[in-house]
Amino acid sequence: MDGGFLFLLSVDMSHFRHQHSFTLMEVMIAATILALAVVSTMAIVGGARSNLIRAEKRWARQHLLAQAVELYLLGGHDAVVPDGLLPAGFSSSCELLKVEDIHEEALEANRGWQLGEYVVVVYDASRRPMAECRVRKVLKEEDFE
Repeated sequence: MDGGFLFLLSVDMSHFRHQHSFTLMEVMIAATILALAVVSTMAIVGGARSNLIRAEKRWARQHLLAQAVELYLLGGHDAVVPDGLLPAGFSSSCELLKVEDIHEEALEANRGWQLGEYVVVVYDASRRPMAECRVRKVLKEEDFE
């Protein structure tokens, strides 16, 4: 039984000794497939990088707007923007409006309170508006004066 196993092993080994080499056509096809894989991978990576940069810019705009909105909600529509809240050259503004697109009975102040709307705008370094947000808040009547 041991002799039969050795015979099979020797046959298999002889099969590996007679390998053929690749033709030029096979090598060219393999190189083309590899090149296509590399090019498509680079396109995917480039698109992902572009999407990441756009998302980062959107996040930055939204973050600056959220900072400004929090300032005005806590400090009132006439709050002064402290140094360091926005990047150098950037600014913000807040306008307080009386809400008028609600039911007629809700337009009048109730026990000294009335619904107002903050319009917060953040401007970039060249004074172009880059983000805007409207927030409604119940305020004291004297805040509208």
